Amino acid sequence: MRRRQFLNAAAAAGLAGLLPNSVWGSTDWKDRFEQALADKPWLAGYAHASKDSYAAEATVQGRWPEGLTGTLYRNGPAGHEVGGYRYHHWFDGDGLLQAYRFGPRGVTHQAKFIATYKRQSEQKAGRPLYSTFATGVEAQAPVTSPDTLNPANISVLHHHDTLLALWEAGSPWEMDPATLETRGVYAFSDHTRGVPFSAHPRVDADGTLWNFGYLSMANLLLLWHIDKSGRLVKIDKIKADPITMVHDFVVTERHLVLLIAPFHYDNPGADNFLASHTWHGNDPTRVLVIDKNDFSQQQWFELPAQWVFHFGNAWEDSAGVIRFDAARAEDPLAMIDSFTAIMRGEVLPASPSLHHQYRINTKAGKIAEMPMFSPTFESEFPSVDPRVSTRRNNRLVMLSRDTRTEAPHNNLNAVTGFSYATGLRDTWRYPDTQLPEEHLYVPQHDRAPETGGWVVGSALDWRQRKQVLNVFDAEHISHGPVASATLPYALPLGLHGTFVAG
Repeated sequence: MRRRQFLNAAAAAGLAGLLPNSVWGSTDWKDRFEQALADKPWLAGYAHASKDSYAAEATVQGRWPEGLTGTLYRNGPAGHEVGGYRYHHWFDGDGLLQAYRFGPRGVTHQAKFIATYKRQSEQKAGRPLYSTFATGVEAQAPVTSPDTLNPANISVLHHHDTLLALWEAGSPWEMDPATLETRGVYAFSDHTRGVPFSAHPRVDADGTLWNFGYLSMANLLLLWHIDKSGRLVKIDKIKADPITMVHDFVVTERHLVLLIAPFHYDNPGADNFLASHTWHGNDPTRVLVIDKNDFSQQQWFELPAQWVFHFGNAWEDSAGVIRFDAARAEDPLAMIDSFTAIMRGEVLPASPSLHHQYRINTKAGKIAEMPMFSPTFESEFPSVDPRVSTRRNNRLVMLSRDTRTEAPHNNLNAVTGFSYATGLRDTWRYPDTQLPEEHLYVPQHDRAPETGGWVVGSALDWRQRKQVLNVFDAEHISHGPVASATLPYALPLGLHGTFVAG
C-alpha cells in the first residue's frame, strides 16, 4: 500500500474509533452541576465559558522581572455546554486559546474559542451534533474526517513561527499568534491532513520536532519526524496490539520512548471513545523504545500496570542508559471516573499520581522504576527548562499536593521545584481559594540553562471570580510570587501551554 493510501486508511480507522452508536443520554447534568456549585464554589473551575472571546489589561502587583517579556499561550476545554446540554467529561469541551502578553506596558490577556468545524456548526445549530471523547451523541451531521470532530482543546505548540492548537486524534489547527483568530486546519503535507498528531510533541535542542499518533481501530502507532523549518521528514507506522490512548511520550538524543498502558481498546461498539477502553490491571504496561534514525529498530520492555498522563524529561548516557521521569498512577481512574463525575458536580477519589523515575538499559535489556518522593506527595504537569529538553536536566517543576494537609477542594494546590543535585524540594502552596493550573519553567536566556529563570503559571481565584497569573523566581519558589497579574474575570481550568519569548 502506498503511503498516501495508508494514511487515508489510517485516518479513517482512527475516525471509526470515535464514532458512537448511542444517543445523548441524560440531559440533567447542567442542573446537577449548578446545584453542586452552590455548595462547592471551587467547581467554578469546571464551569462553562459563555463568551466567545475575552480581553483585558491585568492589574500587576509586585515587581515584574525586567527580562520576562513574551507571550504565554494556553489552551484547554472551556466550552462545556452546547444549547444548554452539558458534556459528560472534562476533556470534552471546545478549546479556548489564551494569550498572556508580558511587555513594557504591563500584562494583557486575550482569549478566544478556536473556530473548529465542530464548534462553528454546533453553535449555528444551537445543539450538539457530534460525539466527543466521552459523551455519546448520535451524529446529527456528516462526519467526513477526524477533523470534523476535532475540538482542538488540549495543548498549543509554537514551531517554525507557526502557532498550532492541538488535539490527539486529528490535525493541528493553525492560529494567528497576534489576534488568536483561527486560520484553519494545518497539515505538514498534503497526504497527512487529518492524520492523528498528539498534543504532546517534543522539540529537540536543534528545533527538530518529534511526535506520535494512535489509530485505535487499526492497532497502530504513528511516528512523526519534522525538521525545524516545519518540513515533514518522515511518518511511519508501528503495530501495537492491543492499543491504548497514548497521551504523552519522551525523547532522548537517540531514542523515542512510549508507554502503552493496559487500558485496551477492546470495545469499539461502546457509546463513546473512553468507554471503548477497558482497564486490565493484571496485564503489564509495555514500553516501546525506538531508534530516532531508524524506526524499524525497536525494543520492547514491560512494567507493572500503570497510567501516565505526563512525563517530565528524558536523557541517556554514553552507555545507552535512558532515564526519564513521570507522574505515575496505578490506573486511569481519574480519567474514567473523577473527570466524569466532576462535570455533574460530584467529587470522586482517584488513584494518586506519584512522581517516579525510570531507567532503561538498552544494551542489557533491563528496565526499572522507583518513586521519587513519599506517597503523601502527589504531582502532575512536570516541566523543565526547554533548553535541556532531551538532554540531562537537573531541575524539575510541577504542580503538587501534600495529602497530609487539608484543602477545601480536591485539586492540586501547590507549585514545587525539585533539584536532582540536592534532592531537595522547594514548594509554595496556593491559597485555598485558588486552583492552580500548569506552571512552566521559563528560562532567562542570558543565563546558562537551569540557572536563573522563572516559573510562570495561572490560577483561578474562585472566591473573587478572577484569573491570576503568578511569576516565581525558579530558584526560590517557596518565597512566593515575585509578581502577580490579576484579570477582572474567571475562566475554566485549562490544560497546557507554551511560552514564546519576545
